[in-house]
Amino acid sequence: MLAGPLLLAACASSGTAQAAPSPSGTSPWIWSTAGSVAPSPTTSFAPRARPAAATLPPAVSPSATPTPNRSPACDAAAFRGGAINGVDVTPGTTSAMVTWFNPGGADLVQYRIIAVSQDLVAGAQPESPGWLTVTPGGCGWMSATVTGLVPGTPYVFSVDEVRTREGMDGTRAKTVARSGVVSTT
Repeated sequence: MLAGPLLLAACASSGTAQAAPSPSGTSPWIWSTAGSVAPSPTTSFAPRARPAAATLPPAVSPSATPTPNRSPACDAAAFRGGAINGVDVTPGTTSAMVTWFNPGGADLVQYRIIAVSQDLVAGAQPESPGWLTVTPGGCGWMSATVTGLVPGTPYVFSVDEVRTREGMDGTRAKTVARSGVVSTT
């Protein structure tokens, strides 16, 4: 208990400048400066108009049947292995053809493809076309067409693979290919 006051006394007698209480009772090393309140932010853009519900194309149900087109030969040299961007997208007005490489494997159950709108909309969000499932065949390039897209809208397309887990029950899914932002025409 006695060490605290002795240390403070030793610091005060070191010959350096000492802090003295100010007349208002606050310490002199706390400074404040009067300022002005920042103005409220204002909107400098006009939100994009959302199409009326009647003009939107019907959404694709997740159980839609795609038309996979596998290449006849497995060309591993053409595969962009390990690259998450290994997908090509050819957009249309309300659909897009998505092409990716299928490395195959006995544990590969299915592919799932989704189109995620990149159009920022205030309020309630428009319905997504949902997951499109594709049954894989042998290794090679595969294609499927995602329908139910909104014309002139930017999308990111993602391809997930679903595989059985060795020695375990169930499956696991992971994203194996993703496009950059692609706009429908």
